Amino acid sequence: MIHTLSLRWSNAYLLTGIGKPVLVDTGSPGEIGRIRTCCRRVGVNPNELALILQTHVHSDHFGNTAELARTASCPVICHAADQPFAEQGSNGRLRGVGAAGTLLSPLFSRGRFPAYHGTQAATDGMRLDEFGIAASVLHTPGHTPGSISIVLDSGDAIVGDLLMGGFAGGLLWSRKPGYHYFADDLPQAMRSLDQVLQLSFGRLFVGHGGPLQHADVAKWRSRQASFRN
Repeated sequence: MIHTLSLRWSNAYLLTGIGKPVLVDTGSPGEIGRIRTCCRRVGVNPNELALILQTHVHSDHFGNTAELARTASCPVICHAADQPFAEQGSNGRLRGVGAAGTLLSPLFSRGRFPAYHGTQAATDGMRLDEFGIAASVLHTPGHTPGSISIVLDSGDAIVGDLLMGGFAGGLLWSRKPGYHYFADDLPQAMRSLDQVLQLSFGRLFVGHGGPLQHADVAKWRSRQASFRN
């Protein structure tokens, strides 16, 4: 089951099944208290996480990973291509998408967060069954080189910042699909989205706003003529 943890600037997600819970992303620095409160509201002890799984490594999604991993004594998994960001505790340079992204890029580039050494590498196709979660990890680069999505056997998918729901970070019209403000490689992100759409048929849970309906995303994607294969 997917539980949405609505944080100040982003979403994190708890996956619960027959084993201990898996936390997907950890919000921005300073939100650890809110994450713990959200966990307890759905009956999860944040000190008993089985795994922290990162859709990507940016300050608004990796901000509390080091502390949560320490208190839960659990592994942290992200794709190898994003591991350098985790070890440096830095967003690196962000490439803006459109006018809004270009304007915001200087403000968020080089954003800092507590570094974490010792992440384990997510591999394309790895299963989460050992944690009691019927889902697979899919490498979906584009927003960052190491962005991943989690495709559940139920048909739903958690896609991080592959796209965004609504505007103003998801505060307005949160169910409307759209580009994220930043993308390391936007055409690659759209190819990754195509792959997610092929493998899923339910809701798409995004890092900001959402969740998005599969049909709405597919319709939106069909209109992005500049990025068709």
